[in-house]
Amino acid sequence: MKVILFRSVDNLGNAGELVDVKRGYFRNYLGPRGYAREATGANMALVESRRKKIEAMVTRERAAATRSAEGLNGIVLTFELRANEKGQLFGSVTPQDIVQALAEKGFAVDRRKIELSEHIKALGEFPFRIRLYQGVYANLKVVVERFLRPEEREALEEEERLRAEAEAAAGEESVEATDVEETEPAAE
Repeated sequence: MKVILFRSVDNLGNAGELVDVKRGYFRNYLGPRGYAREATGANMALVESRRKKIEAMVTRERAAATRSAEGLNGIVLTFELRANEKGQLFGSVTPQDIVQALAEKGFAVDRRKIELSEHIKALGEFPFRIRLYQGVYANLKVVVERFLRPEEREALEEEERLRAEAEAAAGEESVEATDVEETEPAAE
């Protein structure tokens, strides 16, 4: 069935385009929401009379999506979750979790527009993108770290501090040993 889009629809087309859709999709979704009308002579004339207005609307939507993409690009969302020894999470990071994290940063995103390449069920870094408009995407990253209780975190920080002190002491000893070696041949 041929229909004329009056609003841009993801994965279908932009406003003003003539597209072919299944009759049920038009009858149950596009028609009742006012996104499209049947491609009759009268409706074609209506689209032509509104062509400039529709093109301006498409341009505004694309510009707004591009501005949003510039603000979202490069954002790194960090989640601290419980995991087993192998790094597998007890649960997962869902698009809804990502939407909530972005909302805390001041960005409103529809969870259906988040494109994850895989379910996030392990520790690590996972790139993903958000589809803001046809051909306009924002590239972001999710970092999943192991959740540590305060006492676990303190023990880990203490261990790192001791390791750093040991490395610093080993570095000083090696510097003193090289100084001694350099002076001995000169003394002979």
